[in-house]
Formats: sequence, C-alpha cells, structure tokens
Amino acid sequence: MKNHPHSRRGSVLLMTMILVGILALSIVSYYQNLIPKFRGGYQGAAWHEALHGAEAGADYALRQLNIWAGTTTDPNSYPWTTNSWSYTNGSYTVNGERALDSSQLPVLGGQSNVRVTRITADVYARENFGTVPTLNPWFRIRSTARADLPGKLVSSDSRDLQLRRMKLNAKNGTGGADPNVTRTVEIIARPRYTFSRAIVTVTSLNLGNSSNWRVDSFDSQDTTKSNTGTIAGGIYPGSGSAKVQANGSIASAQTNPVSTPYGPLISGNGAVVLGNVQTNGGDDPSTTAFENVSGSSGMDQTRITSDFNEDIITPTAPSWAWWTYQGAAPGVYVTGPKAAPTRYAIAGNLGSFNVTAPAAGVTGYIEIIVTGSLSTGNGGSAGITIPPNVYASIWVNGDIDFGNGEINANASSSRVAANLTVYGVSTAANASFSASGNATQVLALNAPNYTASLNGTVDTTGAFVVKSFSISGGGNGGFHYDEALGKSGLIAGWDVASNFEDTRIDL
Repeated sequence: MKNHPHSRRGSVLLMTMILVGILALSIVSYYQNLIPKFRGGYQGAAWHEALHGAEAGADYALRQLNIWAGTTTDPNSYPWTTNSWSYTNGSYTVNGERALDSSQLPVLGGQSNVRVTRITADVYARENFGTVPTLNPWFRIRSTARADLPGKLVSSDSRDLQLRRMKLNAKNGTGGADPNVTRTVEIIARPRYTFSRAIVTVTSLNLGNSSNWRVDSFDSQDTTKSNTGTIAGGIYPGSGSAKVQANGSIASAQTNPVSTPYGPLISGNGAVVLGNVQTNGGDDPSTTAFENVSGSSGMDQTRITSDFNEDIITPTAPSWAWWTYQGAAPGVYVTGPKAAPTRYAIAGNLGSFNVTAPAAGVTGYIEIIVTGSLSTGNGGSAGITIPPNVYASIWVNGDIDFGNGEINANASSSRVAANLTVYGVSTAANASFSASGNATQVLALNAPNYTASLNGTVDTTGAFVVKSFSISGGGNGGFHYDEALGKSGLIAGWDVASNFEDTRIDL
C-alpha cells in the first residue's frame, strides 16, 4: 500500500485554518465586547465631568457674589453690568434673570474638553423682616456645562441616553458631528449676615469674670421675645424674663500654633453663655473635654465646637461723590431720605452728639465719616442719641471710646441696635474700642481691626465683630444679642441654602 503524505498535510492545514478562524472569531468577539465597554466607561467619565463643570460654574457665580459683598453693603447695587452680566429679558429688571457673557464662561478643559456653556442668576425670593424691610435677596444660580463624547451608541437602550443626557447625534454650527453630554445644577444662595452672632473676634475672646455676666439673646422685631420699646422695635426684656432666648452665640477665629494645636482659644471665666461657642480648632477629638475653651462652667457643653471657619472682612469707608457737610463737627445733625441720606464728612474728632428726629411718620437716614476718633467722654451728657425713626451709619478712622455714656440708649433713642451701625476702619496696629463704668450701648459694631476693652458693668445690646474682646470685672453687665441683626442688615457673604441637579432641561 502506498502512503498519502499530501492528504495528511492537507488535514493539518485545514485544522490550522479552522483554529486560526476560531481565534480570529474570539478576538473579534472580544473586541466587540471590549470597545463598547471602553466607550461606555469613557462616556460615563464624561458624564461625571460635565457635572463637575456645572458645579464649577455655580461656584464661579457664588464667588462673584462674595466678592461684591466685600465691596458694597447693598446687594441691590452689585455691579452686574460692568462685570459682563446682562438681563435675558429687558422687561424684567428688578428680580429678572441675568446671564454671564459667553466670553467670560469658565473653561475647565481636560480630555473631554469640559466647559461651562451658560450661567444665569436671578432673585429667587426676598426677605421681609422688621418694621422697615430690607428686602435682601436670595439668589438662584443655574449653571450648565458640557463634556465631549466619542461617537456611536453605548447600547441600544435609549434609556441610557436619556438618563445621562447624551447627545450622540448633535451637530455643531457647521454641521459637523459634535457628540456631547450636558448637565445642569441649581443652587439657592442666601445672605450670610455680618452680625449673625453676639461676639466674633479675629484673635482672643475673654468674657466677664462673673457668673452674673452673661451673653444671651432676644429679638427686637418679635413681641414674644422682647419687651415694648419704641417704634423701631422692642427692647431687651431682662435676664429673668421668659422672653430671653439662647441664641447669644460667640466665636473666635484665633488658632493655636501647629506645634501645640490643642488648647484654649476662648476664656469663659465662668460667665454664662446662652448660645453656641465656636473656635477655629483647639479641641482634641480624642478626649471628652473641650480644650478649646477654658472656664466653660457657664456654657452648655453640647454647644461648644471647634469648627468656626469664616472670612472676616475689614470694612472700608465709602468714597462719596457728594456730601451734605464737610468740616469740623457741627452742632446739629439732620437726616435725609434713604435714597439721599445726609452725609457728614467730619475732619478731626467727633464727640457726643444728637441726631434731630425727622417729622413723625418719616424715616430718616444719616451717614457720617470721621477722619479722627469718636470719643463721647464721660458724665451725664455723654452719649449718642439716635431717634427711633432714624438709621445712622458711622465710619471711624481713629479710636472709639464711648466712656460711661448712653449710646443709642437714652429715652430719646431708638434703643434698637439696627438703627446705629458703627464701622471701625482704622488700619493702625493699636486701633481700639472702649467703654467703661455703667455705660449702656445699643449698636452693631463692625471693627475687625480694633481691640475691644470694656471695664466695669458695661451693658451691651446688639453685636460686635472685633479683633479681640475682653471685659475687666463684668459685674451685673452683659451682652444681649439682638437676633433681628442676623436676619437683615449687613451682608458678609453668601452661603448655599440648597443644591440640586436639574435633569429637566439645559439652560
């Protein structure tokens, strides 16, 4: 019998071809499964990046609001137009929507070319607190961002495209393919008021060394939380009253050295604090004690925290284009309407003074810049009189000394802190605020560069933002925070009240 080598070779070749075919089919099948997974992973990453882009756009707008809060006290006068924002509908210019010019929109870049495509802001609501509403706005900020995508579908399931807002068949302006994914977020920004606590310090905070000295609160705009006062609002009801509230919070921004991070940043000295007590660090989380506060026997231990971390902005005096009076302190001070308050530019120092009340039923406004110090002296006539229908703002470039006088606290005054706001604008290293004896003061003080020193039984109603705070003695005096200041007044910045993704439609 003869051999047939060619048949054997043919069989090997055939089996090899079959094996190669199987391998090829396996490779094809592998890549057919791998490529969609790779594309799906890429598209999923782009989907997440689009959200980050939308959030970045919202943060951009929120940061702009916070910048403006540091330059002007009136949110209704923010410089939108000069910063490339314009109304989307000229018929609605009070609370209407503004959009940031496309040339100013943030570009994040990256592999997916993430960029913000639109940012808008409008007034979501307005506050209405007090007898003279400030009508401060809450802003709604909306931001849409996009990220580029590769073409082709991830799967045949259209629900995936709807869920992830993918536009795989999108075209650009010239008709070319432009697949992308978009996401939109919306945040509500609420005002953060300068006077949201009784006392805020940049450095040290030392309370009165008496258990009778207390920090508490009341609300001059709520009759259930105050006693009858003037047309401007109610007055502090007294420490024994059931109307007294426990929102007299205090905070210090001082920090400990890195080498010794735990230790007291507030000295309580046994004083009673009906409110939160906050520091910027200082507490050892591994212990049950609160190392960040000493002498805390008069405090609610559950309300002591070490999480205070807010920017404290030093105010500056306004630059007026016009003023009513300029020169040495005059003998008479009058008021004007809110749109045109009387403006006094005082050259030198200012002592005790009285503001003349406008006619009944009329609200008057007065603004005073003092190039020197504000010192009321001591004695029976020492003090400042702000009538109940007057709102006064005073910027002081020198020291502030209220002696033992009555500051917006006598029978002719409003006795409401919101009616007198004093700004300490000195940049001197030793700028100071002081009061002594049995002084009574009702005001809001914004002086982050001033060392505040009280001596005696000084009684304060309102709120302080100062460099440091201390009181020698204390006696039966105290500090009574007016909660109305935390619902209106000076805006220190803007916080996020709510944040969600709008899956309905792009901007």
